[in-house]
Amino acid sequence: MTEYRKQKTEGRQSSLLIAHCSLLINNICCLLFVSVFLIVGCATSHNKNIENKSPDANEQKAEQYETENYQPLFDYTYDGEKNITRYNILGPFITFEKEAQKEEKIFRPFYSKTEDKKEDTSDVDVIYPLGKYKRNPEETSSRFAPFFTSRKEFKETEGKKNDFGFFPVFWGKTEDGEGYGGLFPIYGDMRKRFGKDEIKFVLWPIYTKTRDDKTINKNFIWPIFSITAGEKESGFRMWPLFGYRNKKDEFSKKFFLWPLIHYQNTYLDTSRPKKYRAFLPFYASETSSGRVIKSVIWPFFNYLHDDDENLTLWDFPWPIIQKGRGDNLNVFKVFPIYGYRDKEHLNERFFLWPIYTYKREYPEDSEKIVHRFLLISKYEYENPKSWQLRLWPLFNYKSKKDGETIFSFPEIIPIETEGFEKNYAPIFRLYEYNFTPPPSHPLEGGEKRVGEMESKLLWGLYSHKKNDFGEFIDLSFLISYEKRGDDGSFSILKGLLELGKKNGKSYFKILYIPLSK
Repeated sequence: MTEYRKQKTEGRQSSLLIAHCSLLINNICCLLFVSVFLIVGCATSHNKNIENKSPDANEQKAEQYETENYQPLFDYTYDGEKNITRYNILGPFITFEKEAQKEEKIFRPFYSKTEDKKEDTSDVDVIYPLGKYKRNPEETSSRFAPFFTSRKEFKETEGKKNDFGFFPVFWGKTEDGEGYGGLFPIYGDMRKRFGKDEIKFVLWPIYTKTRDDKTINKNFIWPIFSITAGEKESGFRMWPLFGYRNKKDEFSKKFFLWPLIHYQNTYLDTSRPKKYRAFLPFYASETSSGRVIKSVIWPFFNYLHDDDENLTLWDFPWPIIQKGRGDNLNVFKVFPIYGYRDKEHLNERFFLWPIYTYKREYPEDSEKIVHRFLLISKYEYENPKSWQLRLWPLFNYKSKKDGETIFSFPEIIPIETEGFEKNYAPIFRLYEYNFTPPPSHPLEGGEKRVGEMESKLLWGLYSHKKNDFGEFIDLSFLISYEKRGDDGSFSILKGLLELGKKNGKSYFKILYIPLSK
């Protein structure tokens, strides 16, 4: 454990660039956070001590949930049952969310950080997707494309691998403890990188040497001159005039006037050796046992026959007209007017592509159907009970298997990745709606749960929340309405004028002064 902590610290030190960005933006966020509360003068509402409240059960339950809306400056939510505190500052641009074992900070669109203390993980995005930092008990990695990369493994018994690069400088160490490094393009020595055991270069592309097991390849003025030598393997290239590469009992490849003439024999160590001959673009042929592919004026006119699949396929010309049939494939298309493709567990159709496309996947006990309109807009159904309707650029509606419902308007950028959703999507949405169904177990006292609903308009200027604690509607700090069981209130300017009921007693406020009836 001591070794792991020591290595984790070293891993963090190797990620100085992203760490410094994280620290700087954290400080900016904190300053904005403090400034907002000083301006609004409402910092006292979020430090409530639930345990010291009145023993009355209904009152204590109500005090477990607090929400305030002062957008476009900030809004605040505290859920005592889940132990979650959330701040949204300056609309969608800054978000702080904290749970007992998890914390999230987002400064859109530049920075986000999610830290899970229970799982001992950390995930940071800086100008997503360019900058990324990830840490878990096994390894730490960071990057800022295309300039910076770093990775370090935490292993107790096996060899540890680490590498670091800040273009044009790089260095690292393999699992066997071999060190390497370099200054691109002047000189470099890399080990176990890019699928090779060893890569060396001097004044790249003037000289490059790679080693893969016992095979050594030397390049001079890459990609023009190349020499390959190894166990049962040899090769030479003077591109584009001539080149060959042979490995005994495995393959033999030659080219002349690349990419025009090719002569290849491959898979010689199998029961189905393959022959490839080509004089492009006029003619190409690929043959093996039971399979033939021929092309004329490649890639436009093609013929394929496979005995194993009882398949015959024609392109005349590709990609406009295609027709084929076999035991596991039936295809026909006149592109872009109409086409279909059927194979095991898969059906595909298009009509006036890209106006309409259809895809159905049905492996075993599941089914997924996707209708696309102009490629981006789509209706997607996935059995059981999950569907999505996206009408670009107007809206996106999702109904998930667990009953969660999500709606957003508009949906300008149709990218559905976790990183984009976290760092960018809320900025482009004027209205959002989210409903989470209730858990199966009831509340204390046997009360039925209602789930959680939250909607917001104009980046939270208007918000509507409904959950087990009650119903809450806010138009910034101008108008507020809340209903908690039998109690509730309606307020203008946060108490300039307020009517309400608490603990069975009616009250009203004038100029923030509470008066009882």
